[in-house]
Amino acid sequence: SGIPTFRLPDQVLDREIEIIKKKGVDIVLNRKVTIAELSGDYDAVVTAVGSHMGSGLRLENDTQAHDGIEFLRKFKLDGDQGGIKPGDKVAIIGGGNTAVDVARTALRLAAEPTIYYRRTIKEMPAIAQEVEEAQAEGVTMQFLTAPAGLSEIDGKIKLDLIRMQLGEADESGRRRPLPVKGSLWSFEVDHVIAATGQMFDRFAFGQNDIVPKQGKIEYKGDTPVFCAGDMAWGGSVAEAIGSGNKAAAEVDAYLRNIPYDPQVMPQDIVLPEDINYAYFLPVPRHMNKIYHPEDFHHDFTEVVKELNEDEVIAESARCLHCGDCFSCGNCFNYCPDAAIHVDEEGRVRIDYDYCKGCGICVEECPCSAIEFTFNKPAEI
Repeated sequence: SGIPTFRLPDQVLDREIEIIKKKGVDIVLNRKVTIAELSGDYDAVVTAVGSHMGSGLRLENDTQAHDGIEFLRKFKLDGDQGGIKPGDKVAIIGGGNTAVDVARTALRLAAEPTIYYRRTIKEMPAIAQEVEEAQAEGVTMQFLTAPAGLSEIDGKIKLDLIRMQLGEADESGRRRPLPVKGSLWSFEVDHVIAATGQMFDRFAFGQNDIVPKQGKIEYKGDTPVFCAGDMAWGGSVAEAIGSGNKAAAEVDAYLRNIPYDPQVMPQDIVLPEDINYAYFLPVPRHMNKIYHPEDFHHDFTEVVKELNEDEVIAESARCLHCGDCFSCGNCFNYCPDAAIHVDEEGRVRIDYDYCKGCGICVEECPCSAIEFTFNKPAEI
């Protein structure tokens, strides 16, 4: 409900929703419910309410600042511009995807948006490509800057800002921003929009003090409750979909009364230096075309165009199969001892009665799908 149409066109979203409905999913709209209300009618409940509530600036008079999530939602669903007029100066506080979406939307309303972020561009949690696109479109960004106060003066908003410097790393792994003494400064803007963090709506849980996490959670009631999406894990659309897939698999296992064994990312990751590039012909990447008009005023056309069918097929053919055997036959062809064969299922197998451990198959494997380790002989 908040992702701008220049990133996710309505017709694309509508098409996805129709596919879900055709699969047999019933969608009940305009009804806000709690888990307790649903418990008697369902064998399991999955909560995926997202993180659609802003956390505010936590400053005095911060009610003068609009909430970024609410601004995006109202504009997309109702066309409400939040009072933004052409030429207005808009200060956006934050460095995530919401801040970037707000700034790019304000730019399309012919305003002059500026993002103020307390760290540097390297620490911005927003998708890097989105940041680059916003800068290319003309969004101004001020880094190592944090809000210190808000006040209203003659219909304008006086925004107090303070310079920041980066200290030691915090629990997130990013360096902690610290205020620089004597660096306070102020200026007037027409609008301040806060995009400093998001929370989930607790309404679904009623009076229960729940900390959501991926999958099944502890909930006082007879119906099992699972969490998925932004409220539990991940922040992008792709991550939310992946979270939903995991939750669905866990619900399925629960209802079948079988163990749920989530697939965990293997510890041994194949890196670029592990690939034998001699066996791959260089093929140029197919880049998405970028829509970049001279004037963005009221132009919400999708910015990143999709690849066509031929381009998608060609792009998928560039896959290096990192760490995954794709039956290229190199190991079979190069083995000097005929120790490698293909079984009835078409899988490559090694006969250790013949293998002498020369390692040629490992060297000639294009995608590092074969591991080769030396075991220390047992002491007698």
